[in-house]
Amino acid sequence: MTINIDKKDLEEIIKIRHDLHEHPEISGEEYRTTEVIKNFVEKFEDIEIINFPIKTGLVCRLLSGKNGKTVGLRADIDAINQTEETNISFKSKNKKIMHACGHDFHTATLLATIKALIKNKDKLLGDVVFVFQNSEETTKGAKELIDAGLFDKLKIDMFFGFHNWPMVESGKVILKKGALMSTKTNFNIEIKGKGGHGSNPHLNIDPIVCAANIIMSLQTVISRNTNPLSSTLLSINSINGGSTSNLVVDSVKLSATIRSLDEENFKIAVERMKDIVSQESAAYQCKYKIDFIDNIPLVYNKEDMYEFAHRVAEKTVGKSNIENILPTMASEDFAFYMQKVPAFMYWFGSAEEGIEKNPLHSRKFYASDKGIKTAAEILANSVIEGQEMGK
Repeated sequence: MTINIDKKDLEEIIKIRHDLHEHPEISGEEYRTTEVIKNFVEKFEDIEIINFPIKTGLVCRLLSGKNGKTVGLRADIDAINQTEETNISFKSKNKKIMHACGHDFHTATLLATIKALIKNKDKLLGDVVFVFQNSEETTKGAKELIDAGLFDKLKIDMFFGFHNWPMVESGKVILKKGALMSTKTNFNIEIKGKGGHGSNPHLNIDPIVCAANIIMSLQTVISRNTNPLSSTLLSINSINGGSTSNLVVDSVKLSATIRSLDEENFKIAVERMKDIVSQESAAYQCKYKIDFIDNIPLVYNKEDMYEFAHRVAEKTVGKSNIENILPTMASEDFAFYMQKVPAFMYWFGSAEEGIEKNPLHSRKFYASDKGIKTAAEILANSVIEGQEMGK
């Protein structure tokens, strides 16, 4: 028997979702959001809040009184710096901040899942850990929690993450086997030359010329060094250098990203990038520095977890509501949890008939309330089925 979300409970959750959408908070500053979550979970005597040395976000555990598998569920809670341009009644009230990725939808979904599992506590064979994670947009929150001892304090046997997908209708479950979201590194390159007056080029070392050649040479990494059958990209996304028209500057700074759906090609691209920067800098008598800002692993759904998720989805919403779409070159720090325990990343449709579909991070992004019910029911049933596997 599958777990279904009660209509009255769903109405309560949707009100909370609208409140969270009206009051978005950026990564690391989700204080009000954390308080809303805390106030919700504290009402239930079977829920235990687990203390971690983190400023925002919350981890809690539903105590079943049984010794079966512990299943973890994660929702991210942060918003981004962007002005909302929708016409919805619960539009953001915070200037230049909006939930343009649907993390309010995610938070509400996990709250609905908590309520459903509490009402079906008799079906649980073990505890359930709920992670309301901060700072996913900056891909810092998961690692922060892990470094704070998430897997030391809590024995989690299986983990589920999820994301809404605004280009697919609500009620649909999107399941993808294998690579789902890219591994990536963002990095900065500084090219150091020797500045001086433009009338004396022989006395200067021009970092702009060097940087220009580095940019052009890096374009060959994907076309000539990585497997063309793998999805890999290298982009230089900013260049900063220069002053007035008659001076040569001392340095130029570049920012860039490398992303891939293939771990081996990712490593090749990173190593070739470092080689090219080093050798081009030497050729133009410049010095260089590369600073890696972050390194995010691949979100990869292993075959056994995919088969499990497919069984749960089919039981919950039926085969006709399961979709399999292409992966994305966007990244997700849920990948860090996947390195620790068996895990699966769901996508849930969040579009609504009659409303324009806009992608994640669009100023007109919209995730329908109608997608919450399906998402919460899939998560609740994943917990039950996952614990059944451990009997």
